[in-house]
Amino acid sequence: MYIIVIGGGRIGEYLVNMLVDEGHDIALIENNEERAKHMAENYDILVIKGDGSEANYLEDAGIHKADVLVACTGNDQINFVACQLAKSTYHVPKVIARTTNPSNKVLYEKLGVDIVISTTEAAAKAIYAGIKGFSSILTFSGDVELLYAKITQKSPVANRKLSEIHMPWGSIIATVLRNGQIIVPRGEEKLLPGDEVAIVAKKGVEGKVREIIVGK
Repeated sequence: MYIIVIGGGRIGEYLVNMLVDEGHDIALIENNEERAKHMAENYDILVIKGDGSEANYLEDAGIHKADVLVACTGNDQINFVACQLAKSTYHVPKVIARTTNPSNKVLYEKLGVDIVISTTEAAAKAIYAGIKGFSSILTFSGDVELLYAKITQKSPVANRKLSEIHMPWGSIIATVLRNGQIIVPRGEEKLLPGDEVAIVAKKGVEGKVREIIVGK
């Protein structure tokens, strides 16, 4: 895929590193000269020093052929304008936005942005999940959630095969993390105490998922 990333800070660089490893073609737009230089020197990608919310820099990055645009600067205004141009003017198939203000998610969703991630909300939910052992980590396009659960000795599903666990309609156990290793869920695999599971679910079934995985 041809992917444009706006913002070469810590999040942008981490993302670029993963995408490059997968063999994607990447164009990065970064307004900070020092960061742009760092990215150009360390990654075999197109780096453009400029403002990602301006059309001329987006066109220099090849937005007409982009499959995905990711706006992940720390500036919500830049991210919003970039997404607006990508969706309304250039009709990029998939647009992903980072926002620091959770209340801005509604604006992005009305604009038609495919995935909106509030880093503030995600961090708070991750901490909450660590405390409670179950939480919604991310919401995609308003109606799909990524849930986190940690299996304990008291969990109703502990030591049970996945094929024996009847998840609510619209939900699925996507991955299992065990001792730092990702396990692809299969019917004969048992969930063990200490496992961490990621669950993709339609909004509205979180309560049922919680009851099945961690109990009432």
